[in-house]
Amino acid sequence: MKTMMHSHLRGQNGCLGFYYGLDPLLTAYPEGGLPGEFFINGKTQSIWVWDATGHTWYDTNHAAPAPFMGIITTPETFSPTVEQGVSACYVYVAGSKGSYVFSALKEGTTMTVNTETAAIITLVWDGSVWRNYVTPLSFEGMAPPYYLYRGLWSNKNIYKNADNVSDVVYFMDKYYRVKPSVGSTTARPTETDYWEEFPRFCAIANAIELKSGAMVFLDDMQCIRVANDFSTWDLCDGEIRHIETGTFLSQAGELRIPVLNGEMVLSPIQKGLVIFNSNEIVFRLELDENNNIQMTMTEVQDDGKYEIVFSPRQACFSYFDSTGQEVRKFKLSADGLSGTLKKWTDILSSGDFYVDDNNFIKLKK
Repeated sequence: MKTMMHSHLRGQNGCLGFYYGLDPLLTAYPEGGLPGEFFINGKTQSIWVWDATGHTWYDTNHAAPAPFMGIITTPETFSPTVEQGVSACYVYVAGSKGSYVFSALKEGTTMTVNTETAAIITLVWDGSVWRNYVTPLSFEGMAPPYYLYRGLWSNKNIYKNADNVSDVVYFMDKYYRVKPSVGSTTARPTETDYWEEFPRFCAIANAIELKSGAMVFLDDMQCIRVANDFSTWDLCDGEIRHIETGTFLSQAGELRIPVLNGEMVLSPIQKGLVIFNSNEIVFRLELDENNNIQMTMTEVQDDGKYEIVFSPRQACFSYFDSTGQEVRKFKLSADGLSGTLKKWTDILSSGDFYVDDNNFIKLKK
């Protein structure tokens, strides 16, 4: 028997490549295939395998005449109907290294096929006995690596490059990915022994569609970014943050807006609008215990603080010393002014109202 060998390089992983139709494949491989070989047919958008018994190519997405009988889905329950003297061929795709036991073959036969990698296993019934062929599959280099975007870099997190998945972070206006040689790291992205800059990182999709009741769940610093040339919003780690201004909706449900040396906070915890200056509350707009609107303004001094509280019924002016003790308090309401004025003999500061020696109310200048 004369055996024809291919004069060109065979697929090293069983895959002969992509061809648009059967004719281009036959032009490249006129002598046929080897057991377990296959190719991707762009015309039918399916995988075609070589039937070593029938010496022909078959589309695995369609029924095929004998001897190629079909695809094996579960080795343990695979129980084909074969006849003495009649050839048959079956194909099983093994997704990983292992021992695959075909325990229900006819004629009382149990066959164990071992493979060290993912492989295509071809079982051939030659009319009297079962034989098998193993074609290893290796897709290394056939697909790009996968990346998991972890959002803004944090020194509290561990970042990894494992199982062909590399973590990507955003740090100081740049993207970085963990190097393939690094298992895990907590180092800053600028440390080149662990990270490499990823200048062209992006994720593109035409649409994201979810079934009814489904949701997008982000955890462990994963991030959704919505941006244009002028504005960028990140949904990340339970917060929604505007990158350009620092405005964000916190994990506590507070809308926090930076202002000068402090921030403006619309808070369900504070029950209203609060403005901080150097960690001191200088303005508060809220509902009081009687469900009435109330506005409080505070000016902090080295020796104490001044406070004004406005409500629909009255305005209250107070002064507190450095220990927080209320020293003076005046109330202005529809009923009049309530409070105690300083006397002209007291220590007066600029802006104080006082009663002079003629019982006139004056303003200290």
